Amino acid sequence: MVELPLHALWFLLSVEIVDPDPDAHSMTRTLCIAWEHDLVDILRSLDAVLVKGLVCMMPAWQSPSGQWSSREIREVMFHRSASGQHVALCDFAGHSFDCGLIPKHVEPVESELLLRLPPKREACQFRTKPRGRRSRRVVSAIKADA
Repeated sequence: MVELPLHALWFLLSVEIVDPDPDAHSMTRTLCIAWEHDLVDILRSLDAVLVKGLVCMMPAWQSPSGQWSSREIREVMFHRSASGQHVALCDFAGHSFDCGLIPKHVEPVESELLLRLPPKREACQFRTKPRGRRSRRVVSAIKADA
């Protein structure tokens, strides 16, 4: 059991761990990251190709449902100026949002792209096919146009 006394963003970062032995299999490790600046440090230390996914867990006060929710993140940007630094995220739906406190930046502002995941290639579509007097649910995977 895990209890979250702090209602702030946190992250799930999935990273592929590759064994140097060519006959070995790779595995995915998922890290729970509490702060956006820890996320920045970890992303800087990783080869971006090994990142399989990033999820931002949104606290209830930032969610339209009033409950904890999640957003799959596609891009992570780090902005820095003389007045401070902050992290900006963009989800797969194309919506951008900021993490933490945002300083009033003064020029020049340095921006660093830390992660850009490729677009998703497959989507799952649910449809119901009639079968006699009853219907059954059929799940099919459809390749999305990239």
